[in-house]
Amino acid sequence: MSTRSVNPRDDRDAALWADMRRDAGWSEVQQTALDQWLDGRPDRADLLRRHEALLEDAAVIWATQRVAHTRSSRRSLGLRPRGAIAGAALAAGIGAAVVLIGGGLSSRGDLIVGRRGAPEPIALADGSAVRLNGQSEVRVDLGEHERVLRLKGEGFFEVAPDRSRPFSVEVDGVRVTAVGTRFNVDQRRTPEGRMVEVVVFEGSVRVVSNRGMTMKILAGERALVSGGVIERTTLIRPEPETDVPSWAKGWLEFDEATLASVVEDLERATGVQVTLSGPTVGRALISGRFAYDRPEDALAAMVRIHGFKLTRQQADQFEISEG
Repeated sequence: MSTRSVNPRDDRDAALWADMRRDAGWSEVQQTALDQWLDGRPDRADLLRRHEALLEDAAVIWATQRVAHTRSSRRSLGLRPRGAIAGAALAAGIGAAVVLIGGGLSSRGDLIVGRRGAPEPIALADGSAVRLNGQSEVRVDLGEHERVLRLKGEGFFEVAPDRSRPFSVEVDGVRVTAVGTRFNVDQRRTPEGRMVEVVVFEGSVRVVSNRGMTMKILAGERALVSGGVIERTTLIRPEPETDVPSWAKGWLEFDEATLASVVEDLERATGVQVTLSGPTVGRALISGRFAYDRPEDALAAMVRIHGFKLTRQQADQFEISEG
């Protein structure tokens, strides 16, 4: 039993090359650069063939035009970036994904519960809005002096400005506080334990860990909180400030994420259950964009690039094993 070892950078570059070759404006200069990249590297040629095959699969929309990679990878290739992803199509017709227990606008003590599918925003009594991913929930408490939401899972928050009442999201002992901004908070499981991810789309937030460490996170930055320690990284956002997270639009996007974390996101968004079998399966890295209205097709595309095997066990239960 064997498993292919895939170099993450080569995998990402192969996805970029595959997408660029679909462009009607493909030039001799680009072909020369590609030939140089492939020279003496049959492993890269194999990756390129696989990504080109995936682009022909209507169930998969590879994120080869992400600005984060377009600006860095294409600069190293000496090529000019293009616009939107070729052939990108988002899942349509998905029903509302959140429900407000008790009805009306959420004010104090109400519970918002996420369901599978692309979510609709739920308005709060203070003018803020919440979108929840599947298998997520948030308890809302809008008091006279502060607004506190206690989260389980993942949520996107659009905060109405009110300097007299700070808006805070609490999860796993981590507090994320804003006055008026837009940010995403995700509660994740990792082999080392729980981790909280905060991505700021607009404005800024203050993140306080469960051990008292404090850090200000600005728009375009991400904070990872694990073991009481906050780590900050800068992101190049592919969309303007009006954007929302990819999961809120009907697709999932990954940048060298482990298959274990990808499966967790897919399970949360769709309700499927996936078992990972084999010591290397969960650690395999995935880069791409997948519509999640057809989870089996997304899983099939993910395992194909690594040579894994996908087995349907029941209607919504799958196993991924070493090929």
